[in-house]
Formats: sequence, C-alpha cells, structure tokens
Amino acid sequence: MRDREIVERVRDATDLLALVGQAVKLRKQGSAFVGLCPFHAERSPSFQVVPARGFYHCFGCGKHGDAFAWLMDREGLSFPEALDQLARAAGIDLPQRRERPASEVDLEDRLRSALDAAQAFYERELARHEGARAYLRERGYGDGFIAEAGFGVAPDAWDALVTHLRGLGFSGDLLEQAGLAGRSERGTPIDFLRNRLTIPIHDARGRLVAFGGRIMGQGQPKYLNTRDTPLFHKGESLFGFHRAKGTLKEGALVVEGYFDVLQLHQNGIHQAVAPLGTALTEDHLKQMGRFTRRVILCFDGDAAGRRAMEKGLRMALPLGFEVRLLELPQGEDPDTWCLKLGGDAFRDLLRTAPDWTAFMIDRALEGKDLRRITDRMGAFKDLLDFLPFLPRTPETRELFASLAHQLQLPLQELDRAVGARRQAPAPSPAAAAPPLLQLDELIRALVLLCREGQWRRIQEIPPAWWEALPGAPVLQALLDAEGDPAQLPAEALAAVRRAEAQSSRQEDGEGRDPEALMTRLEADYVDREIQANNRLLQDPRTLSDRGVTDRLMGRQKDLLIRKKELAQRRRLRR
Repeated sequence: MRDREIVERVRDATDLLALVGQAVKLRKQGSAFVGLCPFHAERSPSFQVVPARGFYHCFGCGKHGDAFAWLMDREGLSFPEALDQLARAAGIDLPQRRERPASEVDLEDRLRSALDAAQAFYERELARHEGARAYLRERGYGDGFIAEAGFGVAPDAWDALVTHLRGLGFSGDLLEQAGLAGRSERGTPIDFLRNRLTIPIHDARGRLVAFGGRIMGQGQPKYLNTRDTPLFHKGESLFGFHRAKGTLKEGALVVEGYFDVLQLHQNGIHQAVAPLGTALTEDHLKQMGRFTRRVILCFDGDAAGRRAMEKGLRMALPLGFEVRLLELPQGEDPDTWCLKLGGDAFRDLLRTAPDWTAFMIDRALEGKDLRRITDRMGAFKDLLDFLPFLPRTPETRELFASLAHQLQLPLQELDRAVGARRQAPAPSPAAAAPPLLQLDELIRALVLLCREGQWRRIQEIPPAWWEALPGAPVLQALLDAEGDPAQLPAEALAAVRRAEAQSSRQEDGEGRDPEALMTRLEADYVDREIQANNRLLQDPRTLSDRGVTDRLMGRQKDLLIRKKELAQRRRLRR
C-alpha cells in the first residue's frame, strides 16, 4: 500500500470530532461544531470543527488542519509520530518505515528503559532519605506532589546507580549514552549525579528523557542537568512543558528554574515553564508558539533577572508574541513569592501583569543623564529596538510625544525613525497573528451568491471543488449559518463584508453569472486534479506498480475529457 493511501486510510478512520472534543467543549452549529479556540484566549467562540470535511479552523488565530495537524500543533509531534499514534488508535498496522533503522529504534527503547529504571531507583532512595524529604517539605512541597513530580535522590556514592542498573542488565556504554553515567579517571563507569536531589525532565509528550540534580549541602554547581543525549537536547527543551502545553490559552509563564515551575504547578498554575540551564532561545519560543501567542516573562527580582527579561523580550517581540512582564520584589523568585502569596494571589498578579512598555523605557533611561546629548542618543538607540512593536493607538502617540520631549528630539524625527524600523524586513514569525482572512476570487464569488440567498444551491456543489481554495472556511461558516452573516465569528464576518465591498469593483462576468461560475469552479478543480495526477505518474514508486499506474492513467483520461467538455461549454456561453 502506498504512503498516500495509508495516510488517507488513517485519516478516514479517525473521528476528528472526538479527538478535538477531548480538549475543547463543542456545540453543534449547522454542519460544524463550534467552541472556544484552544490555541488562543477568546471569549466568543471562533473555533470550529467540520467533521464531514475532516478539518478544524479558527477564525481568530488562523489555526487550521486535520487530525494529523491537531496532534502536531497540540502535542508537538512530528508527522510520522502523529500518523503512528492515530493508526494505533484506529487499530491499523503500519508497514515498517525504512527511514529509521531497527538498530536506532532499539537503542531508543533501551535508553528509555534505562531512564525509567533510574527513576525508580532514585525514588526508592528518596523514601530512605529523611533529610531530603525534610528539605522538600521546608520548601513547601506536600507529600502528594512530591510523588507526582517524581522527586528522587542520587546517593552520595561513586557508582550506586551504575552498579544497580548493571545488575539489571544495562551496559556501561548504554548508561553513558543515556546521560546517567560518566567515566572516572581510570575509565570505569561512575554515576553522573551524586549526592543530589533529582528532578525528572520530560519531553513535550511527557516521556522521561533526562534528569536535573540539586546539590544536597554545599558544593558547586548547585544545579546540574544530564548532558545532551539522543533523547535530550538542553537548548531545545522546556522544563514543565508537557504539563503546561494544554493550559496555555492565557499565555505561557516563563520562569527561571525547576523549583519555580514545580511550586507554581503545585499551586495550580500549570502554564509555567523554564529553560534548562540556558537562556531563553528562539527554539523555546517556537515551541510555545504552537500553543499561544502570549508570553509572560517572570524572572528573579535582581539585576540578572531584569537582564534575562530584556533578552527574552528582544527575541519574543520580532516573533509576533504579545509579551507581558511580571517583576518580583528584590530578593524574591517565583518559587518563594508564590509560597508567600498563595496560588490565588499569584494568579491575580498574572492577570494584571503590565505590558513591556514601561519596563523597557525605564531600562533605556536607567543611569543616563538626559542633559548630555550622548546619553540621550544612547537611550534613543536602545528604545528603537522596541518602539516599532507598539500598536498605532492614541496612547502610543502620547507616549511618543512624552519621549520626544524627554530626549529633546522633534516628534517627527522619532516618528520617522520608528517608521523606518517598522518597514524593515522582519524574521519569519513563529507565532505571529494571522493576516486578514484572504478569499480566493472564486470563494468570494460563492460568498456573494450565498448573501444573495443562493446558499442551498451552493451546498449542492461537490465540496472538493472549493474546499482547498484560500478562504474556504469562511464559505463553510456561511453555509453553516444558512447565509446569515449575523451568526458568523467576527473575523469571518469581516471577510464577508470585505467581499461585499469589493463586489462593486468586480469586472469578471463569470462572477456575476451563477452558471458560468459553476463551470469555472469545476474547470479549475479539474485542472488541479490533472496536475496532481501528473505528479503521481512521475513518481518512481508509482511507475513500479502497474495496477496503480493503470488506475491513474484511467483517471487522467476521464479528467482530460471533462476538461475539454468544460472548455467547450465556456466558449458557447461567451
């Protein structure tokens, strides 16, 4: 069976409505089911699932896809992983994929087994270590959460874990590959973590991939992570993301360390995540960008924490994120401040966290003598990295006027400099807000027919003729609403209004003649199918299968005949 046929079989066997319904409360509206979008915060539902067409679409943030895209967006899976998961759920056996050698798959399984065995060992050691349990209780962790988080202890011994795991049949080389062991000066395997409280690290799918360790007592470094392994890449991993990813509608809360995340999670603030011993990176932001366009940066209330917030802001704004900043009192971190305030009060702080404007203006002006032209120019240069990301509102105009006065610059000069930065090419956004919904010319014509009361006629058109065209979800929503725009989400309604406004400028006669429009719609569909068939017929894997080739050649013949018929019909109508 060809790859394309396998994918279609799995897609057809998957109940998209049930899959999405596990995370979103949906209600029926026409042929669609609507609910609040799981990918961004909203109060009025703009998210819809259309089971008959096999797709979901959000008119607010632009997320769109099928069952595979759902798992890739929500779970961070690759396409092969999504295919495998849906196939197993549907009871479909997939052929062995050639891309991954059996030896590679076997190594991954053995590494995971070693990590699981190490976690069980560390947890047993914690049960015997009263000092470690007392330390965790002093930091405010309850026994239930201690078990849920998977805390453990690495004994104060050179090879306690290595000896235990080798007794279970794991080799020293494998333990090194898993990041559990290193080598002594004599070349013998020794434990990588010793005399440390251990914290399990999971990937986005919740699979154990590494460990962090906090020193028990005095010593450096205070925190130590497993080195990079085939399963774990520190610069790409976010601690706590596997718990947080389903709760990011109100934004991701980025904090500094394990204990910040864990204390917040214990208090029900599951949106907290943290880099693992590195600064926040673009890879981290792209990972969050699959689930939210909002980020709250919350680092320690000291100079280092403020520098970290500024660096995070410089990366997040060009990627299209809405950024808010939560500054903590001097000497506090999210862990200690949440303990003092309690979870409800900390949540209130998150809800009222200010945007980044005041913070960055204070940072730019900090320590500068605005009586000196060099200091004023330095502040101006720093601010130009951020001011272009402010919305064009009356409040922004007032702010620009105030800054121009403080910096002793003409307001027009400030406007000109900010405008030049706004027009400069920006990096491709990982999570930028979607553009206005664009309608294909044919979709726009169908939308106008709907508005003229012909929605029943359009419902009789084969969906395959139009559902792949840009703007198809708008037409689908209008059909579900039986042509009544009052029932549409705001973004879809705006697209319909734009189509109506443009209709007076439409010059194409086919767009005003329903019969001509239907002919053109089918002709364009036939052209797309012919092109798709040509690509398949040029695929070497197709040419090696005589049965598939014959079916495609027969289909191509029928399509070419139909194309000729439609061309003749269009000529006769002119």
